[in-house]
Amino acid sequence: MSIIYTRLGEVALRHDFYRDGLAKDMILMPSPETAQLMKNGKILFRKTPGGIVLLYRAEEDEITPLTPVTLPQSFFFFFKPENPAAFLQVTDLDNGSEEFQAGKLPFFRNTPVNASTASENPEELSYQLLDGLRPKAFSLQLTLDPTPASVRIKVRNAAGEIVSAGKDSTGNPLPDGYEMMPDQNGLFRILFDLKGRREGVYTFTLRNSGDTDDLWSKKYWLGESSSSQPFGLIELRFQATPNHLYGATEFYQVSFSRKESRWTYYVVNGNKKVDLVTTQLRIQDLGNVGSVPYGSYTFDQIGTSPSAEVKINNLDTVVFRSQNKIPYFEIPKLNFQLRRTPGNQILIPNLPNPSRSAPTKQSGGEANSEIYVFI
Repeated sequence: MSIIYTRLGEVALRHDFYRDGLAKDMILMPSPETAQLMKNGKILFRKTPGGIVLLYRAEEDEITPLTPVTLPQSFFFFFKPENPAAFLQVTDLDNGSEEFQAGKLPFFRNTPVNASTASENPEELSYQLLDGLRPKAFSLQLTLDPTPASVRIKVRNAAGEIVSAGKDSTGNPLPDGYEMMPDQNGLFRILFDLKGRREGVYTFTLRNSGDTDDLWSKKYWLGESSSSQPFGLIELRFQATPNHLYGATEFYQVSFSRKESRWTYYVVNGNKKVDLVTTQLRIQDLGNVGSVPYGSYTFDQIGTSPSAEVKINNLDTVVFRSQNKIPYFEIPKLNFQLRRTPGNQILIPNLPNPSRSAPTKQSGGEANSEIYVFI
C-alpha cells in the first residue's frame, strides 16, 4: 500500500523590510492541542524557505483523507523570530491606533469564505492584537476606578457564543452575567475556569450591575503554550460550510510591515574645526540608487547652530530631523549628504542609516530614530 500525502494548505510568511520579501528566521510550531489534532488526522507540518506547508494522508485517489478531521476546526501555530530584538527593531506591529506593547500577542487569522486556491494570489490573513495568552484556568485580581458595588461577568468564545466563566461551589456552571462584589479593599478576585473548552480566543468582560456598560474587557487566547513563551499566533479556521479543508490546496499569506520613523541626525563638532556659528550645515538628498522603496526626503534644522539645548559629550551639536517618516529597509538609504556653506562643500557623502540595534524612540507622538555623526 502506497503512503500518499496531499497538500492541504500553504502559509507564506512575508516581510517588506527584506529585499526578497521573505520573513527571515521565523520559528513556527503548532500548539499542543493542534499538534494532537494533526496527529489524529494524519496531517504533517513542514517548514519551507518562505513559510509552512500542511499535508494530509490521503487514499489512493490522492483526495479522500484517510482520517478526516471533523468541522468546524481551527489549527493554531505559534511563531517566534529567532532574534526578537532585531525583529522588533524593523517591524511595525501596531494595529491602527492600537500600539503594540509588552504583553500583547500579535494574532493573524484567515476568513474561510475568502479562501484562495491561487498560489500567486494567496488569502491575506487579518491582523489584530490580543491582550495575551492564558491557561484555561487562571485567576484575575483587579480594581476599577471608581469601584462599583458589583460587576457582572461575561465570557464569549470567538464565535460570540456564551461561555460559562467557571463553576460554583456545587459544581454547576456559573450563569452568564454572574454577579460578583469586591472585597473590603475594592479588589475583585475572579477565577476563570474554562477547562474542557477548546483552545482559542475568548473575550472576558466585566459589566456594571445593570448590564448596560462595559467596565473592563480583555481578549485572551486560552490554551497551552510551548516551553518558551510564543511571540505571536496564527489561526487557520475551517468550517463545514464552505468546506475547503480537503478540497484544492489553499494558500495564505502573513505579511509583516517594516517600521518607518522620522530620522534625527545629531551632527557633533568632534574636532572643533568647524565654526558652527558662521558655517551653515544642511542635509541634501541626492535621490536613490536602484529599485528601492525610498522617496525623496527633506531635513529641517531643529533649533540654532550650534544647538542651544543639545550638546553631545559637551561638544557643540547641530540637530536635523526629516520632515516625513522614512521606512526601514534591508538596503540602506544612500545619498544623504552633509554639506556646508559657503562653498557648498561636501563634509560627508553618505550619512549613516539608523542602527538596527538602537531603539526607536517616541518624540511628539511619533517614532523617532536617532543617528549621531561626528565631524
